Amino acid sequence: MKYTISTPIPASQILEIQLEFICQKEEKIQLQLPAWRPGRYEIANYAQFIRKLEVSGPDGKIVAEKETKDAWAFFAAKYGNYKISYSFHAAQLDAGGSWLDPEQVYINFINLCFSISGRTDEKIKVKLMLPQSYKVACALPLVDDTLLLASNYQELVDSPILAAENLHHKIYKVKSTNFHVWVHGEIYFDWDSVLKEFSHYTEKQIEDMGDFPAKDYHFIIHMLPFPHYHGVEHQFSTVITLGPDRLFAKEEGLDRLMGISSHELYHFWNVCRIRPKSIQPYDFSREAYLKEGLIAEGVTTFMGDFYLLKSGYYSTKRYFEVLEKLMERSFESLGWQNQSIVDSSWDLWLDGYKAGIPDKKVSIYTHGALLVLAMDIMLMQNGKRMHQVMYKMWEYYGKTGIGYELKDFEQAVLDFAGDREEMKRFFEQYVRDTGNLFDLLQNLLPLIGLSVQKRAAKAPLQSDYGIVTDPNGQLLKIHPKSPAFKKLMIKDKILSYEVTEEGIKLKVKRWGKNLNINLPADGEIFYGSYKVNSIGNSSAFSQFINQ
Repeated sequence: MKYTISTPIPASQILEIQLEFICQKEEKIQLQLPAWRPGRYEIANYAQFIRKLEVSGPDGKIVAEKETKDAWAFFAAKYGNYKISYSFHAAQLDAGGSWLDPEQVYINFINLCFSISGRTDEKIKVKLMLPQSYKVACALPLVDDTLLLASNYQELVDSPILAAENLHHKIYKVKSTNFHVWVHGEIYFDWDSVLKEFSHYTEKQIEDMGDFPAKDYHFIIHMLPFPHYHGVEHQFSTVITLGPDRLFAKEEGLDRLMGISSHELYHFWNVCRIRPKSIQPYDFSREAYLKEGLIAEGVTTFMGDFYLLKSGYYSTKRYFEVLEKLMERSFESLGWQNQSIVDSSWDLWLDGYKAGIPDKKVSIYTHGALLVLAMDIMLMQNGKRMHQVMYKMWEYYGKTGIGYELKDFEQAVLDFAGDREEMKRFFEQYVRDTGNLFDLLQNLLPLIGLSVQKRAAKAPLQSDYGIVTDPNGQLLKIHPKSPAFKKLMIKDKILSYEVTEEGIKLKVKRWGKNLNINLPADGEIFYGSYKVNSIGNSSAFSQFINQ
């Protein structure tokens, strides 16, 4: 089975694709294009980017009929070679899409390659019609400069490719694995410093997980001239899109690079191999509902940040800032009062990656990471840690490839807990239900020498009156417990305001009408900020880092 992909007019962003394979006499061929991709549990409908699909066989053109929105079928009357030809519009430049321009070819094969019913275990060749000057970054074996080999369909669609003339490539080695760092775009950071830090957090992750069963691993990084932040995990690689590129000459940019890279590397074990049963194996034709978002992304978010602390990249102060940002993103929405993380995980297919209606859900990333922090502190009281839980998950469910359920992760945590009943209550109250995690963290953090307080934000509208606006004064969010919730509406525009002893006087435009609205001041902090501090017990926090 062979794909040939060409780019006759790169500026058009059209990939021309031809799939060739041998059909048996009277074989019915069913072509299924993926409707979603790993790492993003929402329907993407990649078929919308396909144009002019045609099938030909030994006797010429054959009619292919669409059976669903992203599935085609045809009948092979004779034995022989058959060809499927089509165009794909590659104009999505993020870590999960495909993109073509005169300087690069970037393809996630999951966007545009068909699975063929009953034939997904066949070997697949991919011939890339590229300029001779292009370098190729991909986890698949490269036979010559332009021919890739995949052992089966799953390996193909889990191996994105980036090809370009100006493609920077560096390698660092940890134990027996070569870690390739590919970067397309302008380089504003110091390579030696970046590779040193990559090596340090990689060493710490492998140390705790025990092994890294890969000869090579690839970080494929797009440095973009505009703001962007996205990463997607794969079996032997990750694609990361970041910007603006000039930011990476500064600490802020390097923090973003290190944060997302550590996160994606931890996915090598967690999700790519320690995988929920509901996505084991992948069926890309329909939704695969899962309850395990807490583990898939919450654990990965927490551990990715923690290993930057453990490796020495994050200072204590910087790690506190990371925790503060997690709390702001998690607790400044009241979604935690309305939906558990289990239900929010299930609803990923519904609205998981959109803002959604106000205060409906929690993030499996940020809220999940804080739940894992709480578990880690509770485990620490018994001399155990979350990395030991994940090592057990790796041994039981990752290396065996059998997949796990939420109950299996809970059992692994219970096996290391000192007070099993307390941990069971934690899962019932905070994982399956909507317990107040902030209050719990205020009680747990002193056990590792930390404290956290909610403080007033600098913006008085936000802090004192529960009103969040964009730079033009249009309302984006209103705290449901504030007086403003009863008088203001989302998309109202605040024209001006005056703070008085009694409260605040607002001039508001709503649907073309000007309104005068008064709100009382009641002294409560609505949308605030969070501050994490040491409370003198430095040995407890050192133990948290090093145990």
